Amino acid sequence: MTGDRDGHSSSRAWLADHLRRRAWPLVAMAVFVLVSMAYSLWWGPVVDHGHNWVIPGDIWSTFRAAHWVGWGDLGGIYGRDTVLVTFPGIAVLLAPVAMVSGALGLSESVYPFFLGHPTSWLLLGPAMLALGSSCLVAFDAMAEDLGVGRRLRIVLCWMEAVVIFQVVAMWGHPEDMLALALALYALLGAFRARWSLAGWLWGAAIVIQPLVVLMFPLAFSITPRGQRLRACVYGALPSVVLLAPPLLSNWQTTSNRLFHQANSTVLDHATPWIALAPRLTPDSVGAGPGRTIAVLAAIGLGVVAYRTRPSVIGLLWMGALAFSLRCFFESVMVSFYLGPPLALIVMAAAARNRARWLVASFVVAMVATVLAFHRLSEWGYWAPMVILLGIGLACGWPGREALGFAGRPRGEAPTDRPAPADGPAETPAVASSLQQGTAG
Repeated sequence: MTGDRDGHSSSRAWLADHLRRRAWPLVAMAVFVLVSMAYSLWWGPVVDHGHNWVIPGDIWSTFRAAHWVGWGDLGGIYGRDTVLVTFPGIAVLLAPVAMVSGALGLSESVYPFFLGHPTSWLLLGPAMLALGSSCLVAFDAMAEDLGVGRRLRIVLCWMEAVVIFQVVAMWGHPEDMLALALALYALLGAFRARWSLAGWLWGAAIVIQPLVVLMFPLAFSITPRGQRLRACVYGALPSVVLLAPPLLSNWQTTSNRLFHQANSTVLDHATPWIALAPRLTPDSVGAGPGRTIAVLAAIGLGVVAYRTRPSVIGLLWMGALAFSLRCFFESVMVSFYLGPPLALIVMAAAARNRARWLVASFVVAMVATVLAFHRLSEWGYWAPMVILLGIGLACGWPGREALGFAGRPRGEAPTDRPAPADGPAETPAVASSLQQGTAG
């Protein structure tokens, strides 16, 4: 009992210390929510001289699915009134908000009918924005682990908030950034040999947004043999549990939504890869083939990481490359797809030097974000995005040694990782476990 109390006290002390060190990201989260809600409520009436609030339309499909979760009908989340195309995790998180909104009789939009002033947005908006901006805390924790100085981390925090604004506030996809936050914390857990925690964090990340699986092969490459099966089980279990009811009760609709991944060629930006994409309807194509290529490329990166054993900054850069490859091979692009790769690129560049960080932030991230909203031809849209992401990856390039290609004998574990800034110091046993996991 004494040991349990000591363990709980140690965990609480670690959490308190962790939150104290994340003061600036927490402040940035609060400012992000306030500024985004002000933009939503006042931009239309004040700037555009219109009457409607500016609300991201995509969030209403997720919110409708959250109602089905709250009503206890998990099998109905992929019905016609939701148009949900991702895994159910984000709908589960928003279910309490949906139930409170329904109990209060607040109005809400239901695709394809959108209200000008849905009162449920006053409840849903802050909750969605808080979930999406939580990645700022994970970004700061990873930047600290990479040895980025406190002053630069503060500036980096605000720049990352600008990068994710269009993903969360303008497009209504908090799940993309929340899943990335959980994936980064899973990597931090793996760096400290907390394999079970890392596995569960991967499971939570994947069930919220399955595209973070692009980073999973990198994490798998540093997982020791005895923990690999457990990591895969923990990573898959939440998705299996939440997807089983809709797949069993409505296989055809659910499988079509999840596997075909329809993208509109009218609303979104077609790329040259559209020529190889299957045509689902006259104005939509399936994104599955392009994303399959991205997954295969991510597995290839995982194999490379297993053989070369890159350092932490090397793994982060390879994660940015994996998300960038997803954008390279998309048949139809949406501007918020750029959020995850740009966020990781800016962080990787900050870990190198300030000059690279300035180029990655103000040349690559800002220009790409603005350009992503313009209607251009297939090549006119795709080529600049690939070039900008390529420049960003060059800014974050950690060097051959960090990627494990030079400067270290094959049997030697990487030693350039900074000392852990979070949690207790590594004991020799933990360090040995980490070395074993890195060596594979």
